[in-house]
Amino acid sequence: MTGTSESGTASGDEATVFERLFEHTPDAVLVIDSEANRILRCNDRACELLGYDRERLLALGPPDIHPHDYEVFEEFVERVRDSGSGFTAELSCHTRDGEVVAVDVTATTVRFDGDDRILAIVRDASARTKRERELRRRSAAMAAADDGVAVLDGEGAVVHANEAYASLFGYDDPEAIAGATWGALYANPDRFELDCRPSVAESGEWRGELTVPREDGDDVPVRASVTGLEDGEFVCVARDVSEERRRERRLTGLTEASRDLLAATDRDDVSRIAIRTVVDILGHEIACVRLYDADANELVRTVTSDAAAELVESALAYDLKSSNAGAAYRSGETVRNGSPTDEAYTDDPCRAEVHVPLGEFGVLSAFDREAPMGAVDVRLIELFAGVVRSAFTRAEREERLRTRRSELERRREELAAADRFNTLVTEVIRSVLRATSGAAVRQSVCDELAGSSLYEAAWIATVETRDDADAVTIDSSAVATGSFSETDEESFLTSPFARRLVRKAHDADTAVVERRRFESESRDEAESVADDESIAAAVPVACGRQRFGVLAVAGAEESGFAEATQSGLELLGETLGFAIIADRRRNTLIESDSVELEFSFESPLGDLSAAFDCRCDHLGSVTDAGDAHAYETRITHGDFAEIRAFLDDYPAVRECRLVERRGATCVVEITVAGAPPGLLAEAGFSLVSLHASDGDTRLMAEVPSDEDVTRVLDTLSEHWDGVELVAKRQTPTRRADLPVPIDGAAGLTDRQRSVLETAYEEGYYDWPRRHTAEEVAESLGIASATLHQHLRAAEHTLVSSFVDDERE
Repeated sequence: MTGTSESGTASGDEATVFERLFEHTPDAVLVIDSEANRILRCNDRACELLGYDRERLLALGPPDIHPHDYEVFEEFVERVRDSGSGFTAELSCHTRDGEVVAVDVTATTVRFDGDDRILAIVRDASARTKRERELRRRSAAMAAADDGVAVLDGEGAVVHANEAYASLFGYDDPEAIAGATWGALYANPDRFELDCRPSVAESGEWRGELTVPREDGDDVPVRASVTGLEDGEFVCVARDVSEERRRERRLTGLTEASRDLLAATDRDDVSRIAIRTVVDILGHEIACVRLYDADANELVRTVTSDAAAELVESALAYDLKSSNAGAAYRSGETVRNGSPTDEAYTDDPCRAEVHVPLGEFGVLSAFDREAPMGAVDVRLIELFAGVVRSAFTRAEREERLRTRRSELERRREELAAADRFNTLVTEVIRSVLRATSGAAVRQSVCDELAGSSLYEAAWIATVETRDDADAVTIDSSAVATGSFSETDEESFLTSPFARRLVRKAHDADTAVVERRRFESESRDEAESVADDESIAAAVPVACGRQRFGVLAVAGAEESGFAEATQSGLELLGETLGFAIIADRRRNTLIESDSVELEFSFESPLGDLSAAFDCRCDHLGSVTDAGDAHAYETRITHGDFAEIRAFLDDYPAVRECRLVERRGATCVVEITVAGAPPGLLAEAGFSLVSLHASDGDTRLMAEVPSDEDVTRVLDTLSEHWDGVELVAKRQTPTRRADLPVPIDGAAGLTDRQRSVLETAYEEGYYDWPRRHTAEEVAESLGIASATLHQHLRAAEHTLVSSFVDDERE
């Protein structure tokens, strides 16, 4: 290498010295042609620093070494040219491996091969830079740390502190506590000497809880750690844990509240506990729970805190942001916001709000008057809302279980009552069967009912047709007067309540159940009998279309008036009606004398008899279907087409069908709307004959001699037009001991005898029938019409034998 000084060419010894310094200096040395941006000379340390061999490095220029901060390099070279030398710590070099190495560069201008060049001494500054960066990071971290950090001297006095440390003691400027001793800062002054210093000496660190007394009287809990330094100083890191303590208290309170919530039995209890917790534990005095009302399709405010109730009451237009609550419910996500600060909202009593959905149950809302709620506050409310939602789910499940248990208990009670009632009905029916007269039947029913464990009173009454609530006649009764406010049986049966009950069941023609309402003139009197309130029920006494009054019962036991029991009472009313009908029929059969009543009335068959100068005889009923009834009628007119054409003009005639034609006589099946002749049987009367001739329809019925003719006339007039009593004849009852002819069955064919015996064995002649004609025919393998033909022929033969024998 050849170097030159400012005065000229250097001597050989100087060149040798320069060469040695250039090659063996511990720093990288470069000779740079700044004009050509070339590296003219480098030593081994430069190659080592940049990662290139000498040949490759000399082929590079400064732009290759400083590609990212070349402008800084140019500015530095310009300064060196102007002043002859310079220093910079702002450059870094790119190595062959792509690493960026921070460097310190010292440069000077030199004469090299007769030209001005830059001699640059480059020192690796990465270690220093790293230390400085670390120091700056630590300093910045200390200054920006949320925790308080202070350096203490050997006696525990503050040497340096950050703002966070100063704020623990109520100061804004860290310089305000510089020099302050441990004893002056903390509530327990001896703690440093007795606890901290020995622990640091032994293990290098101390951790513990401290208390900072404040001038405002509030002690601040602090969690601190003290670590020893090499020079005898200490580093103290302290943190205000008052908020942490508050959160811990909140969490403890929420845990206790969660236990209370999960023990709540219904929605109201859950709502009350939730609001109490939000106010007392979470510290939000304005809160409310809104539950979804499916029927109204809206959120209904169920429970509110006292402050919320006052707010709603004092500000009528303020609705606790129900629209935001609805948005939370619909979206299933928390809705929160702080109130705007412009003048339009200066009257808003709340500064912040949060609405947390409670699943399908509703929304929990909390409000703050002072400032927006922090993320921690919102998170705690959300966590608590999850517990509330679980409590609602559990309460709903428990409520369903309670309802189910109550329903099962109610059903058990109903079944027990039904069993008792069924036993009672069985006994009543037995007493009805044992009774020998209608009056005895009625009284027996009343005695059995009133003497049971279900009822204290039973009576049977009839109602007159006039609209007089007092027109109620008691036929039979049995009353345990000690169970009611009345002092005697008559007072109870004639009370307004009893009369109205009977009248209502009569008018409605169905079962009626009512609780007794006392007509007390004074409040004291009403209260004195409040414990004696009873329930009563009444059902019609009926058989088919016939009504014979009302059966009523009263008592204090609810089970005697359950839904199942009501249907049993209705059945009992029908049984009693049937017994009355049976009694009347029995009287008709066993009376030594009976009355034969003959009535005339208007009918299509009467008109038919006049039109064709024929006679129409009722042979019997065929079928009943709703309000339509089919009868077989023998008409002494041979042209069925004329008969059907004539009857088609009558709306009451639904259908007319030819059964058979016998010369000039037709047997016709006629279906008509209206009451059948069988209603006489339902009323307890016997139908003797029904025919029409000369334009007049005649009906003859046999009734007991003591029967009220007016009742019979009224019964017929309810169903037919123009009913008149034509004749009343006293006739002796047919003898029941007719002699049985020895050869009565001699005229039967084998087939008739077989069919008759089979019908008898199958119960066809029982009442009620055990098998129908269709069933008997099926068992014989013949058609129903064939069965009827054989039976009629056999019956005709047998009846003829009786009648003919009697006449002889």
